[in-house]
Amino acid sequence: MAPTTDIFGYVAYGDNELYHRGALLSALKLLHHCPFARIIVATDKPEIFQPYPVETLPLTDEQKEQWSFNQRYHFGIKAGALIELLRLANRLVFMDTDMYPFGDPSKGFDRISPTHSFMRLCEGPHSHYPALNGKNVSIGDYVLTGREPMWNSGILGVHRDNLDALQEAFGAMLAVREITLTDAPEQFCIGVALSRKGRTISSHRLPIKNYNTRGKKAFAGPRVLEFFSANGARAIDQQIAAAARYRLWRTPVDLWRQRHIRRLAYSSPSSDNKAPT
Repeated sequence: MAPTTDIFGYVAYGDNELYHRGALLSALKLLHHCPFARIIVATDKPEIFQPYPVETLPLTDEQKEQWSFNQRYHFGIKAGALIELLRLANRLVFMDTDMYPFGDPSKGFDRISPTHSFMRLCEGPHSHYPALNGKNVSIGDYVLTGREPMWNSGILGVHRDNLDALQEAFGAMLAVREITLTDAPEQFCIGVALSRKGRTISSHRLPIKNYNTRGKKAFAGPRVLEFFSANGARAIDQQIAAAARYRLWRTPVDLWRQRHIRRLAYSSPSSDNKAPT
């Protein structure tokens, strides 16, 4: 596929169906708000997406093994797939599979340039990352101190001119992982790489919601799967219309029910399971 100007991208891999169905439901919501969007999903289960107006970038077992550093850090697969998606775009807006638009996010493309990217939000310095100081781990020619701010990569808007930066970030991830023993090297290294050599990052400010906490996911996850059970046999345009109306966020009543279940779980002397918050 030759590069085109604007692409929306997702990465979905592994055996958990929710990641793939979450990407698909998000894409259907996106198509309602932005009917002419070009959407590419990097996935090891392309058959899930084949009936839909969504392109796939198949991920092979060999790629996943390589990008996960022989299964030592699985979020490296996301980073490797991001690089491959960016090769197909001039401007890429990426969303994690638990992000979904409630309006038209295509205006974000206008904020992407060779020197400016956006990410979900700045989380500030990570408390474990000062362990990097003095370890001579570098992104390109920049030596990490561990005091750099952490940018959340659940949403990423990036220009193709930053391919080298993403590749430099990928090259540092395993060392950061093995020194800090955290899951965040992928987003940490990408944020640092996109902040160097005159580049800047800002928060996305797009109409995108999420279900990326335990409590939100406990509510939204089953609803994602239920959507396709109820609507998967309908015509694609009907699925897009239904997806636009489909609620993944919690009402006050939903929150009350979750808290009630949690209280019951904590008060039960025979249960070791705690409900999510």
